[in-house]
Amino acid sequence: MNPPLRTSESLTNGCLALADLRRGQTAIVSGLIDSAAIDTGRGAGDSLIARLRDLGFVPGARCEVIARMWPGGDPMAVRIGGSTFALRRAEAAAVRVQLAHEPAVAAGSLTRTSAAAA
Repeated sequence: MNPPLRTSESLTNGCLALADLRRGQTAIVSGLIDSAAIDTGRGAGDSLIARLRDLGFVPGARCEVIARMWPGGDPMAVRIGGSTFALRRAEAAAVRVQLAHEPAVAAGSLTRTSAAAA
């Protein structure tokens, strides 16, 4: 799996912008920030934050980057909950995440489960 793109902010607080993740990476939403890069007028940042929250980007939610368009990776397809959304990189930059570490499944546990079902 490819490592996420690193920014100076992600190195200091452990959180990444959703826009920094690569295709196939899974993360847990840690919060939303008001990003100046997307502000087009008064209250634009607040409406984006509200929209992202309504789509399910709330702390604790698991999300996965499904695809990034070429060139530049804009927009990106993100799965959260049972839905998939296309987000511009500027919008995804407002979502702060921490990489999710998938628990390893022991080969023996699959065998025991199969044997118990039989």
